[in-house]
Amino acid sequence: MAVVLCLMIVFEPAVSYAEVKPGFISVDDVLIPFTDEFMPFIIGGMIWVPVRVFESLNIWSVPSEEEERVLLYAENRYIDFSTRPGASSTRDNENRILNWPSARRIGRVFYVPVQQVCEFFGLSVELEEISRDIIQQQEMSIIMIMSRAVTNKQSFKQDFMYKNRNALRIAYNRYFSPPAPPSPPAPPEPPEVVDPPPVEEPPVDFSGVSIFLSFYNTSAGGAEWIMDMLDIKEVFGNHSCFFVTADDILDNPGLIRRISGAGHTIGIRLLTGTIDEYDRTSALLFEAAKIRTVLVSVADEALEEGEGLDLPGLVIWGDSQGSITVDEHPLSDIIDMIPRETGERYSIMLPCSETAANLLPGIISFLFEFEFSLGKITETVAPIGNGYEA
Repeated sequence: MAVVLCLMIVFEPAVSYAEVKPGFISVDDVLIPFTDEFMPFIIGGMIWVPVRVFESLNIWSVPSEEEERVLLYAENRYIDFSTRPGASSTRDNENRILNWPSARRIGRVFYVPVQQVCEFFGLSVELEEISRDIIQQQEMSIIMIMSRAVTNKQSFKQDFMYKNRNALRIAYNRYFSPPAPPSPPAPPEPPEVVDPPPVEEPPVDFSGVSIFLSFYNTSAGGAEWIMDMLDIKEVFGNHSCFFVTADDILDNPGLIRRISGAGHTIGIRLLTGTIDEYDRTSALLFEAAKIRTVLVSVADEALEEGEGLDLPGLVIWGDSQGSITVDEHPLSDIIDMIPRETGERYSIMLPCSETAANLLPGIISFLFEFEFSLGKITETVAPIGNGYEA
């Protein structure tokens, strides 16, 4: 049976809409919507699919139209694709150049070569024909992406086709159904005096919402992976701040120097909220990284137990607003906490845990997709939180 995703010989590097042919895509037992924005295309026998099809497997994408690049993340691995045809600057998280075809962009949709992406992230992909008893009008195929959870591929594919036969048929008929014939023109009606249309409010400009991202507890297991992500210029640059304790510095002074060298702000995190604790931590910070700072964060517990803290001259970012215990919140809850009104400022403080490291790509993708303004915590920026100032 021939496959409708026909092979195409392309003599021009640009990809046009005419080259995108209808075909189904599934990820494990999920059938991807059969719409134009999710259609694959094939060039020279190689299949490209939209980056969004991988989201159900927690593989996130961060596109950059200006840089002509798109990044794919999953846990502690990423691929940095060029979208310029013929470019050989695709790299992985170990900065190795991958001899892969470039990503493609059609309008605002980014496409990546599915075979290479699946091999990199430990997935498998197969192109399967759809039998005529499901779709009778023409021959169709489906690109099946399968995770490690699929152990018996043959049995899985048979079960998938059987369970989704109606969904495939309905999606096909809906996509290819001819448009309804135009209705006959209605007779003209006498003009009516109508009220002027209501004035529509302009869309919210998320670029007017300032987001400040900071981290604490660098001794937790996710600090190195978080630093790997933040080191990528296209993702977050040097907009972050790390609040460290004396134990953090003693545990890994090399990490503290790496944070400083990458351009991130370093502040001191006080657990007891005393000036003695600040003086000791400040001395250790100077010894490890030659940094002096009056920027501190005070844990809520210390503020509650020590009203009237004697901390003269320090700029304090508290935990009361914006500190997120990621073990108790899924990604959707964290995104819901982020404000949307122009002029608002919000501080997101995350522990350097493995859970936070796994959620960070999704948070960054959301902030970049909706073009929030990314601020940097410094000693001259007004604090957000409890606002305690000595």
